[in-house]
Amino acid sequence: MTSTVNTAASHGRRATFTHDGYNETVRHDLTTEDLKSASVYGHGDEKIGSVSDLVVTAEGKISQAIVDVGGFLGMGARPVSMKFDDLTVLREDGGHDLRVYIDATKAQLEAMPRHDG
Repeated sequence: MTSTVNTAASHGRRATFTHDGYNETVRHDLTTEDLKSASVYGHGDEKIGSVSDLVVTAEGKISQAIVDVGGFLGMGARPVSMKFDDLTVLREDGGHDLRVYIDATKAQLEAMPRHDG
């Protein structure tokens, strides 16, 4: 399997990721149930955390993803808040598996302020 990233984020746009066997999802087709517990990856398919919770607006739009970073077997993970628009969500071709990608490293997320919501 291969994955690539286009780091367009430096130009004011979200980075786009591709991964063999997966396609970017249509955002309005996603539900909170789809995303909770999804694995979060950075460059080079480095697993950097998982989605533990989502913040939804009054209009029903997902605005933030709470990502648990670090820890071991669910213990000691650090929750950080990410703008949902900064994430790329890929769904397995013909399947249900989701992969969430962020244009950041595990160290960058661990350095972010802890989400205490």
